[in-house]
Amino acid sequence: MKKIMVPGIGVEALGDGMIMRGVRDDKDISTFAAFHGSGSNKVYGRMSSEWCRVWRMTCENLMRHHPEVLRDEFVIVEDERTGEIVSTTCLLPWHCQYEGVSLDAAMLEEVGTRPEYRHRGFIRAQMDRFHRNVADRRFDFSIIWGIPYFYRQYGYTYALDMQTADTIPAWEIPDAGKSEKSPYRIRDAVEDDAGVLAQLYQRSRSSLQLYDIRSLDYWQFLLKWMKYPARLIIDTRTGESVGYFCVEKLEEKEGIKVYESAIFDNDAGMFVLRHLKSEFGNEIQVGWPQTGELVRLARSLGSTSLPVYQWLLRVPDVEGLIRKIAPALERRIEISVFNGMTRDLCVNLYKKAFMLRFRHGKLENVDAADFVDSSIGAEGGDINIPPDAFIRLVFGYRKIDQLLDAWPDITVKPESRYIVEVLFPLMKSYFVMPWQYYGPVDL
Repeated sequence: MKKIMVPGIGVEALGDGMIMRGVRDDKDISTFAAFHGSGSNKVYGRMSSEWCRVWRMTCENLMRHHPEVLRDEFVIVEDERTGEIVSTTCLLPWHCQYEGVSLDAAMLEEVGTRPEYRHRGFIRAQMDRFHRNVADRRFDFSIIWGIPYFYRQYGYTYALDMQTADTIPAWEIPDAGKSEKSPYRIRDAVEDDAGVLAQLYQRSRSSLQLYDIRSLDYWQFLLKWMKYPARLIIDTRTGESVGYFCVEKLEEKEGIKVYESAIFDNDAGMFVLRHLKSEFGNEIQVGWPQTGELVRLARSLGSTSLPVYQWLLRVPDVEGLIRKIAPALERRIEISVFNGMTRDLCVNLYKKAFMLRFRHGKLENVDAADFVDSSIGAEGGDINIPPDAFIRLVFGYRKIDQLLDAWPDITVKPESRYIVEVLFPLMKSYFVMPWQYYGPVDL
């Protein structure tokens, strides 16, 4: 499909009377939200009237109240002949910590096309626009979850655990003794609790090396506009909030999922599990990260891990990402036997390569090396690795040995293997990225 630029900001002609543009005004916001909140257009198949309302509220509140989104990055494909929206996407900005280095991520969401307009390249056109926005705003990576395999064609690779949990039957959770009285109580969080929730969340991430950051502004947005269902754990002896958790009912089965928690005390954790047992009395799922106190407690009681799904990541500028995480790489060198190292390391991604130039333990530069021959008899790079496998390595999701089963074309020079392992170790990571509306709906 040939695209023709049209005079005017952010408008592109897609041919046959179709245009692609960003949301401009309140009318566009309402129309975009109605597109996702209508079951009649069958964008997501059959949806209940409740879910339609949830999606509509989600779209409205994201565009009107999210502290960072740009309206122009909520993109629509419009039939100029009828004025109807037939396809959409959007960009949601996030911020992450990578061993003390702040990274910016762009999440692709609200992807949908009316069935009668599919197979005409509208999503591909919007993906191109999305990736241009990612590059222009200098996001370090983009992140997606969605249709299995589909986004691989756009350069995405599965790289981080998401929506993963342990499961435990309620009967495995022991009841409190007859004389045992807990000092804790639970109450729903309100907007004024944003500050304490931000502190508890940050504390809960102290055991992780890679996680999503949640600012005070974002917590206020979640509580006020998205009705985020956080429940605070109050120590009645001091009146202080000592933790929180968020739950949702499991679809198509009786039970509950704790999809986020910040708990730091075994007694408080047991109180929460017993509370959930008394309230729901069947299966209880406890969301990761695995370092979380509630997960560790559930495992001590006999929980089992559910199958893992993964986030899809795309890095538009790999060399730029390496430059940005240089402080983390330098710290890894500093605490290793390579402290003060001076050497060049060639990372060969087969179609292109780059040199990491270390001087006295500091990453002085990352230089493009173009094509490096890694065929039989050629010298190749210090590490030769397909680009999608390298993303898993950089984000600490897998080590070299763990990648070889799926990518046997990874090779590392024996004399370089140790430094590669030092630079790119396994990382404890987890992303929880809430952005949907969780509150009541008027049917």
